[in-house]
Amino acid sequence: MRTSIGDDRRQSNRRAGSASASTSRRTLLRFALCLAAVSLAGLGWPTAAGAQNDGRLGVTLRNVVSGNQPPAILIKPQQDLKRLTVTLKRQDGKSQTLRSGAVRAGQAKELDIRQPVGAFSYRADFDVDWGGGDQSTFAMSFTMTRAGKLELSIDPKDVDLDARRMAFSINNPAKHAKLTLVGTGGAVMAVVEKDLTGSRPGAPLSLTWQPPQGDLLYMDLRVTDVAGFWKGVRLTPFSVEIPHDDVVFDTDRWDIKRSEEPKLKSTLAKIREALDKHGKLLQLKLYVAGYTDTVGGKQHNQRLSDNRARSIATWFRNQGLRIPIFYQGFGEDALKVNTPDETDEQRNRRALYLLASQRPPKGRELPRDDWKGI
Repeated sequence: MRTSIGDDRRQSNRRAGSASASTSRRTLLRFALCLAAVSLAGLGWPTAAGAQNDGRLGVTLRNVVSGNQPPAILIKPQQDLKRLTVTLKRQDGKSQTLRSGAVRAGQAKELDIRQPVGAFSYRADFDVDWGGGDQSTFAMSFTMTRAGKLELSIDPKDVDLDARRMAFSINNPAKHAKLTLVGTGGAVMAVVEKDLTGSRPGAPLSLTWQPPQGDLLYMDLRVTDVAGFWKGVRLTPFSVEIPHDDVVFDTDRWDIKRSEEPKLKSTLAKIREALDKHGKLLQLKLYVAGYTDTVGGKQHNQRLSDNRARSIATWFRNQGLRIPIFYQGFGEDALKVNTPDETDEQRNRRALYLLASQRPPKGRELPRDDWKGI
């Protein structure tokens, strides 16, 4: 499969009932893994909720932030304020105290909260001194979320299209994942969604899906964090036949002669070059198919081609190729040149090396699906 990454987009929130929203342009870069920059939009400023809230203080929260901006308690008192102390206790037991001196009526004041990336629950105890002996105390509970610049991580070995599952992670607390499968012509074949609420930053995340009905054109994965930012990646089916010089075997033998190894070394270099170019995100697999001419019995030729394909696959493994490798012999069932029985045709004594993101479909050259792994 080929891949491309889409830009992040920040979902709009509201601040004290007034609408604030912005969008970011989404660009899909096909064929290469390129993590796009996070796009910022309006941050949430909901009214704080809690028991015995002194409405004169005009408390709101900046409770969803990104990057270096801190979460904060904001006040806009309806009358002159002499002094304010807020004692915060976080869910993990850490405490801090926020203080403000005099604030005039109608003046806005921010009390920044020191918090690492993540979502944390707080209990806040307010001690308000209005002056002239007018004092009030109350407590609130709320959650503050601070997200870093969103990064999506996918290891090629954790994307298995044959098993129809993928694993990934993001550096912020995750909220939601959505996988859209699109078929030929752009029709949506299936949509898989998963609630990831409560996931810790960097925790392994995964999705599975059912076999699609029809030919898959591409898949779009979109992962959203608790702050509403998202990363998108597009997976497009990938398969390439590796050009090569066929190995020549002795009659009825399948051991690889030293004189033939330079051909395989040249092929291995081409495989590694293709992996460097196309295997950045998905795990590509090597499929080795073997064929014979029509000289000899059909069952004998089937066993011979199977053994020769296995010898080639094993040679690649022994040379340090660590991707999944599969082999299969087709004997004389997929002739390149149609000939009568007992015809010595060199063009039919061949092999096929296919590098693909998923098990190749059956067809004229691959009439069976009996791949065996090395």
